[in-house]
Amino acid sequence: TKYQKRWSAASSGGDAPMSAEIERAKKYCQVIRAICHTQVSKVKIGQKKANVKEIQVNGGTTAAKVDFVTGLFEQEVKVSDVFGQDEMI
Repeated sequence: TKYQKRWSAASSGGDAPMSAEIERAKKYCQVIRAICHTQVSKVKIGQKKANVKEIQVNGGTTAAKVDFVTGLFEQEVKVSDVFGQDEMI
């Protein structure tokens, strides 16, 4: 895809990949959202297709939000890290 080609070109340059896009988001954006997906292979419910959600990040400055989300790139976030026992959604 076009995005993947841009990412590989930016990462081969030696600088952090997509650093210009990340700095632009810190400077101009007010709302930061992360696109997340489920890992269906870890849950035995008979579903094959992953659920994809766009989750808005709240709290702090825009730069702090962007740093928080970029710190979670390619990381696993467990449900227990986000929600407590018997917490209503």
